This record gives sequence, C-alpha cells and structure tokens, in this order.
Amino acid sequence: MKTQVLIIGGGFGGVTVAQKLQKNGIKTTLVDRKDYFEVTYAVLREVADPDKAKGLARRYYRDILAGSFVQSAVQVLRDNTALLENGEIISFEQVVIATGSKYPTLPLAKSIDASTLRDREGELKRHYDKLKSASEVLIIGGGVVGVELAGEIAYAIEGVNVTLVHKGHAVLDGFSEKAQRKAHQQLANLGVHIKLKSNYQQSGNSYKDERSGHEITPDVVYMATGTKPNNAFLQPHFKHLLNDKGLVVVNERLEVVGQDNFYALGDIAEVGEAKLGYLAVEQGKYLAKAIVNKRQRQPSKAYKRNAFMALVPTGQETGVVQLPVFTSTCKHLVNLKQKDLFIGKTYKEFMK
Repeated sequence: MKTQVLIIGGGFGGVTVAQKLQKNGIKTTLVDRKDYFEVTYAVLREVADPDKAKGLARRYYRDILAGSFVQSAVQVLRDNTALLENGEIISFEQVVIATGSKYPTLPLAKSIDASTLRDREGELKRHYDKLKSASEVLIIGGGVVGVELAGEIAYAIEGVNVTLVHKGHAVLDGFSEKAQRKAHQQLANLGVHIKLKSNYQQSGNSYKDERSGHEITPDVVYMATGTKPNNAFLQPHFKHLLNDKGLVVVNERLEVVGQDNFYALGDIAEVGEAKLGYLAVEQGKYLAKAIVNKRQRQPSKAYKRNAFMALVPTGQETGVVQLPVFTSTCKHLVNLKQKDLFIGKTYKEFMK
C-alpha cells in the first residue's frame, strides 16, 4: 500500500491532521488498532451515568474520516515504510506520529483491550455495573482524571462512599491555588472524602496509608496515577528520537528532530504545552498547514504554544475553569462543557 502521508494513531491530533490534509488533496492513510474514535474526556461521565452520554462519544472511523483507514497497529517503523501487525506494509512520503498515551492503571479512561466499538461499549457497561453495586469506592490520584472521576461518581451514584487520596498537598497539581481550593470544596460538598499527603498501599483486600495508618476496604479501586506514551513501535529503530520521558522530540514546526519526513503531535510528542485533547486538535490544524506548505516548498511559521487552560467538571453541576488570567467556578463557563462534554464540538471540528 502506498500513501503520501501516513498518520499513526487516531486520537484528537491524528484525526484532525488526517482530515485537513485529505481536504487539501493530499492522500492520507490513518492506522489505529481500534475501529472507532472516542472523545476520551466524556468517558468518565459515561461510566458513572451512561444515560447522559448515550454512547455519543464514539464513532466509527469509517464514518468520520475523509481519507483511508486501516485497522491495525504499526509494529516496525522505518524511514519510508511501516510494517503493520496485520502483515501489511505501507510506504509513505511523510509520517505523522500521533499514537498518544495509554492509561495502564485505568483502562476505563483509555481502553487497553477493546479494539471494536462494540467491545468498548461492553467494557464500559461492565465498569458501570460494578460501580453501581459498590458501597465503597477508592480513587488513588488527585489529578484531573481522579478529581473528575470522583465528582462524577459521587454525583450520579446514590449511596456510595467515595474516597479520593493523593500524595500531594492539594488536588489538581499544576493548577492555581484557587482552582485547587475550589475543586476540593466542590468534591467535599458532594460527600467525597479527600485525603492529602497520603500514600495508600494494598494489603490484602484493604488499602492502608503508610503515613497515618488509616485503612479502607473498598469494593472498587481506581488508580488514576498517570499515563505512559505509546512508543513501543519506535524502539527498534528510532529510540534515539525519544527523550528521557519516552516522548518524541520535535522542533518549533512539530518536525521530529533528526528525521526530515517525520512529524509528531499530541500526547506522544514533547510539544511544550499541556496534554489536552483540544490542544492536540490545534496542533493538528497547524501541522496540516505546515505539511501542505512543505510539499509546496513554502515556509511555515513556528507553532505557537498555547497558554494553559482547562475546564474540570466535579460532577454534573459544578467545576472549575482555569484560564491564563483568572480562575472561575462561574456556572456559565462551567456549563460550556457540562452540556455535552464537548462531544458535539469535537466532531464538528473534524468535519470543517
């Protein structure tokens, strides 16, 4: 199989760059191990309250992609070819590495095994069935995912005790003090028990804090302790392109340093801005233009990094919004995401 631009990975950045390139007359082929795209930041609500999302967060790639799609994964990447796990070989002129990251400790957030849309829906239903029958839930990790998951469960599931534990001195590491304080209070108002500066370790069926000695015996445990980059296919021949965090090093035009026809974006790349879906979309828009310009031998301006902004729901009615100049819990701003968790906005962006 031959293509002009191969896109490895069908997340926010990969789909965006594929769409924009194809609409500019450049033949693209996107490869992903799944047959569906998922709006990942809508999944946590679906796990706690599936009737709200109604499966709208996922669509088949075949229904949204303008270019070609191959359901597989890249096993070995070389300068101008990619060997897929299904045995196919794709030759390309340029390649975009957009394989993102995995959540090894929290597959409900990013599935490890579900390669079909039907499998993913079944997986999420099993998570929900287990959750709704639980009386005690423990969430380890007070970052964005842990905070959001705690809020969604406490809001939607009646009669469940939710405990959120975090090693740091405040939830939402990296956010402003006001955002941390407001999120903490909003979760507490929902009945979430928050334990900071704690290190809970499993001991049989229980989890015990090594510092205080406090012990909890949960029915369900969620480990929201971070992601790892999907870079295994780069290890055989391009390990030198990775930094000490396993991320692909790129320059100001999102070109992979040391490889002229390689590009990278999103969670897999060291772009210099937060690992958020909407930013991967912005990177995809820029990169499509840059690739078109390069193919036409036209210069491109450097990618302009975006200031950190985030909207973190804490249940279905509250949340915190952090913008470059202020932090707010204003219901009008929070509701920008609460309406449909940006599902509609995401797919509309892909179709532009």
